[in-house]
Amino acid sequence: MGKPAATDRPRLTPLSHSFTLDLVVGFQHRTEAGRFLKEFRERLAKFGLELHPDKTRLIEFSDGTRKGLIAYPTRKSIRRFRDRVRMLTRRSAQRKTAALIEELNPTLRGWAEYYKRAHVRTLFHKLDGWIVRRIWSHRFCRWRTRGWIQLPKAKLYAEFGLVNLISLIPSLGSHSRSRASS
Repeated sequence: MGKPAATDRPRLTPLSHSFTLDLVVGFQHRTEAGRFLKEFRERLAKFGLELHPDKTRLIEFSDGTRKGLIAYPTRKSIRRFRDRVRMLTRRSAQRKTAALIEELNPTLRGWAEYYKRAHVRTLFHKLDGWIVRRIWSHRFCRWRTRGWIQLPKAKLYAEFGLVNLISLIPSLGSHSRSRASS
């Protein structure tokens, strides 16, 4: 049996796209939120769109807290983050340390900004150390190196501008910047 003919393949129309929208709206009372949700569904229906019932929810805020809206990193998220860092810092990539850090920083900053409000101090501390070891490994082409002598953490953070995950946590930002050099 050979390959199916091109005419046997399903054809995509120009409007066969999937759109996602994350929306958070705050209200004083649950009834207001219910009315808004009903009206919003009606407006979306005019465009042929609908809200996914399993992903749409109403959350009550208690005492002004944002309970339920804080994103906690899952094991899968941490694994994907580490895989991304591994890919960027692989030893076969021929880049200078400054270029490597410049390419790595947006990934670090984006991931940390998303999860910084959760209880991640210990996780960020471990990841900071792991990232520094990955950079040493890239620079000196082996895992166990004396990189800490030639390229200390203080130099990575100050001179090269490596993003320190711990410093992005709002309650720890000012304290950890001074400790990043130690």
